Amino acid sequence: MNAPPLLEVSKLRKHFISPRHWFSPAKPPIQAVDGVSFTLARGETLSLVGESGCGKTTTAKSVLRLIEPTSGSVKLDGEELLTLDANQMRLRRRHMQIIFQDPMRP
Repeated sequence: MNAPPLLEVSKLRKHFISPRHWFSPAKPPIQAVDGVSFTLARGETLSLVGESGCGKTTTAKSVLRLIEPTSGSVKLDGEELLTLDANQMRLRRRHMQIIFQDPMRP
């Protein structure tokens, strides 16, 4: 019997709106994360690897809703996190963690 995933991220997107100046035309949104999907089983470890500016931190912050995703789905133990209010999300974050690697440490 297969256990359901601990974390399931589907089609996660985060687009930032460029600031608009008085007489300049509107700029298209910046697509920081566009369509990221992955599943993580209980006991597994996930590493996001890529060059600087590719969206690793934005993806992690969007999963924890430290920044609000533009769209997609984030489920923790089958519960959709993107529909929780701020207080409920604060309680869920107690069971979630991001560990940033220091590239200067061996």
